[in-house]
Parts: sequence; structure tokens; C-alpha cells
Amino acid sequence: MGFLRFVQQTRSTLGRYLSSPAPTVERTLNLVLGNESCDLDSAISALTLAFIYSQRQQQNDYVPVLNIPRLEYPLKTEVGYMLDKCGINQSMLVFRDDLPEQLDERVKVILVDHHISELASLVKEIYDHRPLDKENPALKLLPKDAIVHLEPELGSCATLIGECYLAEDQPQSADVSRLLHATIVLDTINFSPAAKRFSHRDLVMVEKLEQKLNQQIDRQILFDELRAARADVSQLSLVQVLRKDMKIIHTERQQVPMAGLPLLARDFVAQNGAEEAVREFGRGSDLVCILGMYVSPDDGEVQRDMALISLTPETQLIKTLQQTLVEHEKPKLDLFPYENDIKFMNGCFLSQGNVQATRKHILPVVRQVLLDWEERLGTCNC
Repeated sequence: MGFLRFVQQTRSTLGRYLSSPAPTVERTLNLVLGNESCDLDSAISALTLAFIYSQRQQQNDYVPVLNIPRLEYPLKTEVGYMLDKCGINQSMLVFRDDLPEQLDERVKVILVDHHISELASLVKEIYDHRPLDKENPALKLLPKDAIVHLEPELGSCATLIGECYLAEDQPQSADVSRLLHATIVLDTINFSPAAKRFSHRDLVMVEKLEQKLNQQIDRQILFDELRAARADVSQLSLVQVLRKDMKIIHTERQQVPMAGLPLLARDFVAQNGAEEAVREFGRGSDLVCILGMYVSPDDGEVQRDMALISLTPETQLIKTLQQTLVEHEKPKLDLFPYENDIKFMNGCFLSQGNVQATRKHILPVVRQVLLDWEERLGTCNC
């Protein structure tokens, strides 16, 4: 079965398990779940891994799931751009809200591009390239026999999926090779020496995939196309721009949204309507985090910054977060306040000198500060 046909059948495959009465065949449903940001790496890794397993383990069913509501798919402009090239449209895909609220315990889950999930008790396997979140209590819910592939050195989870793909002769798919190749090129910022978001394994994988495709690919042209697709927010509202690449930091007391923007945070808040958009984006939370990244179309230079915005009169939490992030050493984030203070909702705006540090390095730091803060509040309440 080809990749396109596999994707076309995923919704009907899921439907068989959701039908009443349930199917009587002795098959296991495996949901291959990307992370909730649903960026290109997460989406393509989930789709291609599900296809690979479906061809190698045909006694069971594998369904890739994009971990966002269906209505948010238009926000993922670079994902839509690449899948359209393969003839895959939104109607073929399975999204988080296509799943029932409660999954049958016989369903198994494979996490891709993340390793913390509310479905931890159902997880059978993990593919991820971010550092282990040792302090997260969800890890304790993982089954003891869960297989974990965790490779923080990699610039892209697609490299890890590519290694799985190339480990056996079957399946063969030009679409899979093309999608994995493009994802790694974008994730590594086309192997930019300044960004240093890649390892030797990422580079080797891209070269092997190019051999598979048996064609000369101008990586710079490909990267420019993907960068432009990702940065194309012309049809999005400011709230949608904030939701385009969003992760939620979960604590016992709140859920804090962290936006990843294809432009600098300082430039975003300078736009008309930015305050209303931030308040809408952060509704239900006391805090909003914004990570900005701008890649120059001329020379590929990367700039990063960060904004911490309180939606309450409380300012001490922001000060604590700023101090912790500025002083953080492993890795050194090299965050420092902008020389020209940005006046926006009493927020804290930090320029980032270490452009190699990404959200996977910053998010755990913010989460730990929030946990410590809530623990102190709990102690005071006693």
C-alpha cells in the first residue's frame, strides 16, 4: 500500500473501532500521536511512522493523529504546504477531536516528538528528541514495558523516524523520503552553522534520503520555500498567529500557553490589536509566554527573543521567571533585557543571545519556576 492510500484510509480505520458494536477481529488499534504544537516535525513524524508500522506489522492497525482540533489545521501553514504537495488534504487526516473523550484501555499509543501525555498509561512506545522531563509526574504513569527512543542530540525528530524507516527495506515510498527530508531541512534551519540545531546524524539522514530520492535537491531553495510557508500569516488573525505554534505548560493550578512565533515577540506586540490578542490567547491563565524567532531571508541569520506577560496585577512571578531564565546555565540561554525597554502590558521582554536554545530548552525551566512558585503559595496558605 502506498503512503497516500494509507492516509486516505486512516479515518475509516479509526471509524471501525469507534463503531457500535465494536469490531470482533483480534486486531489492536495503535494511535501514533504527535505533540500539541503540531509543527512540521510533529505532524510528518507521526504520519510517516504510522505508515511504516502499518506496513511492517499488518496484523494491527496504526492511525496517525494530529494533536490539535481540526479547526486549527489552517494555522499550520507549513504542514498544509507539504502535505498538499503529496495530495493530502485536511479531510483525509485524523485530529485530536476525532478521538473519543475516553479511550478503550485496549488501545495503544505511540508518542512522537514528545514524551509527556495525559494518555501515558496507554503508551507502548515513544520517539522524541527533547531532554527527559524527569520531574513530570506523568512519567510515572508510563507502563514499565514501554519502549523509549529519546535522542536529545538530534535537531529533528524526523531524523529518528528516518532511521527507523531506513532500518528495513520495506516500505519504500518517495513521499515518505521527501517529507522526512524537507522536515529535517526546516528543523535544522538548513544546517545553519550559526543556529547549530543539528547533529551529524541529522546531516547523514538528509544525505541518505537524497540518495533514496535519487535527485539533486537544492536545500536552500527548499528551506526558503518552507520558511516562507511557515511565516505566511497573512490570512491569520493575531490570535491565530499566537496559536499557530503553541504548547501548553501544565501545572496543578493552571495551564500556561507558550506561543512560538515566526517573527520576534517585540515586533508582534507592536502591531495594532496585539494587547487584545494576547488577552484572548491567555484567557483562563495568569501568564502568557511568547517565544519569537526571525530568520533573515537574505543570509539565514537567526534572531530570537522572549516575552513574559502577566494577565494579573501580580508582578513578582514575572520577576522570578526573568531572573531564573537570565541566570540559567545548562544550557546558557543568554537572555537579557532589551536595551530599549518595551512598554507592553507591563511585560518582560528578553533578547536571546544563544540562538541555539529552543523551546525544548526553555519550557522545562519555565515549568519548574511555576511549580516552585505554586509550592510556595501552598505552603503560605497552610
